[in-house]
Amino acid sequence: MARVPPLVIIAPIEPLAVGDRHAVERFPLHATVVPPFTCLSGRRAVEEAVASVAAITQPVPTAVGASARFGRNRDVPVALIEPELLAELHARLVVELESLGWSPVDPDFNGAGYRPHVTATREAALAVGAVLILDHLAVVDTDRDQATVTAVTSLAGAPA
Repeated sequence: MARVPPLVIIAPIEPLAVGDRHAVERFPLHATVVPPFTCLSGRRAVEEAVASVAAITQPVPTAVGASARFGRNRDVPVALIEPELLAELHARLVVELESLGWSPVDPDFNGAGYRPHVTATREAALAVGAVLILDHLAVVDTDRDQATVTAVTSLAGAPA
């Protein structure tokens, strides 16, 4: 099976629905849980793996910390968030994805190199100290300049 376009797994801060489509640079606020990757098994297998992990994961409380700059040119403003619980969720998802032919776009941003963050947009950013409860996961297709939500799943015990 051919690889799907790059996917990203996020924890939305603002509500998202399947089919929502945004320009990548204007995507609503979210915590990146698994940075861009491709997968040999296809998008549906990724969505099922995310739903499986979400079903046994409690909502993730976190707080916004320092600001930083990401990207190859260090030109993407982000807010770092408390890493422990989100890093555990990242690791669980990566284990599931590896069995599906997961291939990260940039391996350095996964595993030990994963830094939980929320990317600022032109319209919104989070203040240092803001407290978040991340209770959903979404799979986002990041083909070209558009990002389309293909699945949204509640974490265990979260409102649907």
